[in-house]
Amino acid sequence: MSECRVLSTNHVGLVVEDLDRFLVIMTELFDYTVLDRGPRDIGVQSQVTGHSDATVEIAYISGGGFTLEILCYAQTSGTARYQPKVVDIGHWHLSINIEDIEKIRRAAATFGLKELGSLITVSSGPNKGNKILYLSTVEGIVIELTERHA
Repeated sequence: MSECRVLSTNHVGLVVEDLDRFLVIMTELFDYTVLDRGPRDIGVQSQVTGHSDATVEIAYISGGGFTLEILCYAQTSGTARYQPKVVDIGHWHLSINIEDIEKIRRAAATFGLKELGSLITVSSGPNKGNKILYLSTVEGIVIELTERHA
């Protein structure tokens, strides 16, 4: 038995290089809605991150019944780029269910997204019959498109 009962999942946070660019992808290519956007207190962010000058702008977006926290530390010194391959330990991806994978696939490049691998149809497991495609943002955030099998 676990020691802590989870009440709900609040959000998933993503750190991006360019907040405006990422929000365009999520609101214009996909139908996410910006709930809130703004800078945060450097002192408070420095405390929570353990980084002495954590200058951040944060946006909360919602889509498909899920909330994402998008953080941009572009003005913070000492940041590093983390871009694992999808097969590397520590990699993660955002999976979203969409209606028309080919339509999104055609539009993705105009939003600066690139395909990783190929479009596949899942052959086994709980996603059997679903079409799957990985897309990557410039900073390496991987978005898995899932078109559910009827």
